[in-house]
Amino acid sequence: MRANLSIPNQIGGPIQTANVIAEIKGSEKPGEFVILGAHLDSWELGTGALDNGCNAALVVDALRAIKASGLQPRRSIRFILFSGEEEGLLGSRAYSIAHRPELDKAAGVIIWDAGTGKTTGFADGGRNDVLNTGKRLIAPLQQFGLTELKTDMEWGTDHFDFMMEGVPTFVADQEEANYLENYHAVSDTYDKVDFTQLKKHVAEAAEFSFALANLPEKIGPRFTRAQIEQSMRETNSVEMFKAFGLWDAWERGHLGREK
Repeated sequence: MRANLSIPNQIGGPIQTANVIAEIKGSEKPGEFVILGAHLDSWELGTGALDNGCNAALVVDALRAIKASGLQPRRSIRFILFSGEEEGLLGSRAYSIAHRPELDKAAGVIIWDAGTGKTTGFADGGRNDVLNTGKRLIAPLQQFGLTELKTDMEWGTDHFDFMMEGVPTFVADQEEANYLENYHAVSDTYDKVDFTQLKKHVAEAAEFSFALANLPEKIGPRFTRAQIEQSMRETNSVEMFKAFGLWDAWERGHLGREK
């Protein structure tokens, strides 16, 4: 079989880009914070509506919903649109490194990054210690079909470097819907977005991020490097890290928490 591909492209020098950040200050513990995030950039073939424009809009609208409620959480909530995700998680990695001195105060990172397929639950980055409280926090979301909290460690979106720094992370697990058939394709356009489902995701994001920020105590501590590696082994994630070429960087100390 032969195929001729024409993919117009331009190669240039380095460019400078930025994360986009807003914050609601906490009422009692403003120095502690929860992050609700999605990535702002997309591949060039389509307009990036499913990957990841819909979820960038989710972050903005969750902020609007919390502000409109008139409620203020105990901890701060940072709403972040990460840049450079498609080029290798560059924006979230830069943020996690720049803010490493304050990550002991991070109370959780929540990420959406898979279109508008129904959210079924979250992967919690291998954290057995947050399961019970996490399940209690997502209980109100069962009305939307969001019921699961799994101890999976995942790679490929903007929670990753926070997870490797020991921060509790929650990545939305979503049904495929029309995501993969339009993945990084010219067909990833505005008309593919399921707006009814997206509005449910906004409600889920607003409720969960607020609840996480409003706990009397943080849902869990920041893990040490040894605890992170223990989680990798307990969740059988080492082979996944090796498959994606990450294990050597971890062993050399070039990836993740320093101690």
